[in-house]
Amino acid sequence: MRAKWFWQSGQSGKGVLMTDNVKTLSKAIPESVRRHNRSVLLQLLYPDRALTRADLARASGLTRVAVSDIVARLLEEGLLAQMGPSPASGPGKRGRLLKIDPMSRNIITMDLSAPYVFRGAVMNLLGQVLARDEIALGAFEHAPIGLVGQLYDSLAWRAQAPILGVGIASPGVVGASGVVDDALNLGWVKVDLKEYVGQHTAAPVLVENDANAEAIAEQQFGSGGEDLLLVHLAQGVGAGIVVGGQLVRGRNRASGEIGHIVVDSQGPLCRCGKRGCLETYLAVPRLIEQVEGQPSQARATLARAGHLLGRALSMPVGLLDLPQIAIMGPARVANQTFIGALAQTLNDSLATKFHAPVIVRRSVLGEDAALLGACAQVIEQQLYADSRA
Repeated sequence: MRAKWFWQSGQSGKGVLMTDNVKTLSKAIPESVRRHNRSVLLQLLYPDRALTRADLARASGLTRVAVSDIVARLLEEGLLAQMGPSPASGPGKRGRLLKIDPMSRNIITMDLSAPYVFRGAVMNLLGQVLARDEIALGAFEHAPIGLVGQLYDSLAWRAQAPILGVGIASPGVVGASGVVDDALNLGWVKVDLKEYVGQHTAAPVLVENDANAEAIAEQQFGSGGEDLLLVHLAQGVGAGIVVGGQLVRGRNRASGEIGHIVVDSQGPLCRCGKRGCLETYLAVPRLIEQVEGQPSQARATLARAGHLLGRALSMPVGLLDLPQIAIMGPARVANQTFIGALAQTLNDSLATKFHAPVIVRRSVLGEDAALLGACAQVIEQQLYADSRA
């Protein structure tokens, strides 16, 4: 299960957190043991816990010699900072507290899902933004991949520390190898985004679906719990699903691709070739155009869009018994009218005496959600993924 990451210190209580990720190491090769132990210690310290070497040894089950060796390496790398003595009282010399230095590494993140623009940020290990940049998109049939390279180069120039990794949130179906298999809104088919960005950097590159990244961010940094559905409204429509604390990607890594579900077979022609896809009613540019074109019908337009989304979501929410839905989108679209209509339609469809009402709310993370999710995944992959080996 993915560990919950807290923004503030002290939320773990006064005691040392024990980890259930420590495995029997006797069968592992030495390099695997070293990586595993390093990851376990970093996970105990992340994001801002302060522990002594003795605390780390007790919490991890590792010997003090092993802990001291790993800590020495991490101090040399600059990932850890040595603080003052432990406040603990008792006989003997007090140990020095250790913390992860959040400024020791930078993470470059990019969000390719927003309408009209590619956005990016340089973040520290707490997901705090140190610098931003964006590149406007003109009219195109196929978004130039070179714009992603330009955005990376601009952000890398602004980095203030060694780059831990690059996290990219892309619309569409994203394969495990970092290939964007299909992103209709960008005109991309089989675009090897990981390979392309990898030509610009020596740092590891991670590519994730935008809604998946936002769902991870909502769970880790927002108000999400162990079970959640996040709906992303932008150029298209997508969803990220978290069940039992784990992101659900699906066999074809297409979980949450709800934009091309047909909700009205006689509806408008969609760019995918079908009629009446959910995206033809819910894409942000289309909704804004309708609201601005007929201001007197704005509430009715948004209410209809909310009802359609509620109908589309009632089956998966009912099947998975999800307790909450977070909506990510501009406030002028994902407003009280839209969310109220969605919640009413959804709960009317699911209502039984055994089913508590599903909570539908706006995401609390704002426009940086995809960037935060990409950052979180880079941190997990590069700092302590080996603790689950």
